[in-house]
Amino acid sequence: MDLRLLVLALGTFAIGTGSFVFAGLLGDVAEDLSVSLSNAGQLITLYAIVYAVGSPVLVTLTGAVARRRLLIFSLAVFAGANVAAVVLFSFGPLLASRVVAACAAAVFTPTTAVVAASMAAPEKRGRALATVTGGLTIAFAFGIPLGTLVGEYFGWRAAFVLVGALGAVALVGIAALLPAIENPPPVSLRDRMLAVEQPAVVAALGLTAIGLGSGFVVFTYVDPLLGNLTSFGGRGISGMLLLFGLAAIGGNALGGYGADRWGYGRSMTVIFVVVALSLLSFSLLTPLAGSMSAVVGAGVALMTWSVAGWAITPFQQYRLIELSPRTQNV
Repeated sequence: MDLRLLVLALGTFAIGTGSFVFAGLLGDVAEDLSVSLSNAGQLITLYAIVYAVGSPVLVTLTGAVARRRLLIFSLAVFAGANVAAVVLFSFGPLLASRVVAACAAAVFTPTTAVVAASMAAPEKRGRALATVTGGLTIAFAFGIPLGTLVGEYFGWRAAFVLVGALGAVALVGIAALLPAIENPPPVSLRDRMLAVEQPAVVAALGLTAIGLGSGFVVFTYVDPLLGNLTSFGGRGISGMLLLFGLAAIGGNALGGYGADRWGYGRSMTVIFVVVALSLLSFSLLTPLAGSMSAVVGAGVALMTWSVAGWAITPFQQYRLIELSPRTQNV
């Protein structure tokens, strides 16, 4: 395995962990900062909005910066913004630090994909991309549960020190191992948006947004949700999030396999039905809260939702490339 790809994957692992570790710590954060759970959830919501809107703009603006330098700088900013949680004792400044972290992540993640593809031979580019982006999936399997566990024992702020440490290690690895890489031809923001002029592409992107959005609305508040249903503390919820992450790896693999072999329309219909029923199950389990039936039911719903939800992305990526092969990189 190419060590250069592994340090890039460690970087995306740090990004994934820092992006979503709040979900397992939300109750503690809300209590410590004296805000409601719904307000605490905005730490995740605002991060996601800034990431989504900022990524194409920031990547375009930084197109002339050397790739290696851009990776080092963006990861350093991301690590610093997470470690800043240690000294931020009110909600407003913490929210601002999430905006800074989101901007850094919005540059780092797509840049790693470009760098990974440029370092690999044409016949190995798919595996190189899978290695680097796999850091995000593994973050759901191990990073978020680990961060939740650290937060349970040492306080929620310690989880962000962990994220900063992961980012620092990846930064050192990138600085030491990554060679100077020629910048790809610049792509204007207008060129990046050309793909959405096609109605079929807009429909596919809309379906992606609905499918992933439905799950992340619930995942944002998964800490209090699971706590109410199971009466588990931080360690128990960390264990359930580990199940979620392992199921995510299986769902991502299943989606990749299915996209190559099964029909798109029928497969996506099944996936959406499974996601909907899994999410609905949490509400149906509410009358049984605290019982063993609720614990088992929540575990099954969590894993089923994860498998189906993470199968969406490979199907949709495959579909988008099929609809617009000339702009598949965008």
